Amino acid sequence: MNMTTPQVDTVPARYWHHLDDGRIQCDVCPRFCKLNDGQRGLCFVRAREGDQMVLTTWGRSSGFCIDPIEKKPLNHFLPGTPILSFGTAGCNLTCKFCQNYEISKARQMDKLSSLATPEMIAKTAKAYGCSSVAFTYNDPVIFLEYAVDVAQACREMGLRTVAVTAGYIGDQAREEFFRHMDAANVDLKGFTDRFYHQLCSAHLDDVLETLKYLKQETGVWFELTNLVIPGENDGDA
Repeated sequence: MNMTTPQVDTVPARYWHHLDDGRIQCDVCPRFCKLNDGQRGLCFVRAREGDQMVLTTWGRSSGFCIDPIEKKPLNHFLPGTPILSFGTAGCNLTCKFCQNYEISKARQMDKLSSLATPEMIAKTAKAYGCSSVAFTYNDPVIFLEYAVDVAQACREMGLRTVAVTAGYIGDQAREEFFRHMDAANVDLKGFTDRFYHQLCSAHLDDVLETLKYLKQETGVWFELTNLVIPGENDGDA
């Protein structure tokens, strides 16, 4: 892909509502950020502009790579095939062990150097012989509107879509997001609320609800990843 440096594109965001105190609450994830005009959520990419919520990273990517699908990792979905991986910037968790910190906690939009419309992504994946496209590097939950648009463009070209996610997403947003995904790898980071609260500023129950939803309510193929951190989420018990 040719690398360009366009202006940041903003599009109207979904899943938010007005509060009685004049603030706007973002409902895309269980963090429920409450914003005054000009403020951004913890993810940094969902912002309030006037009386609406916007996504500030539509059509912009932090980078692309063609990987074996097993690297996502997915071991039982289209095995042996190449997948086009891309992400944007920002994240709705604050994991102290983050391996993509420069992307997930980017506070400068110059991290997003590549113009990437949904049609461009789908055509590029097809041209390079990929069977699917992965939303990865940062959590696609926070760029839901962009991810859904890309997924629709991919399906029109016969490509599958894969979400690499922590599963920290609100109830209503969860339904739309996963309706457009063919597969997912969900990072179950720990097994106690203490772990999620102290190391990720999140809650375990919300992630478990996503896993139950995927299993019981969808046909999405999903696999789990657990990154072992000695002394934090391991133990003989």
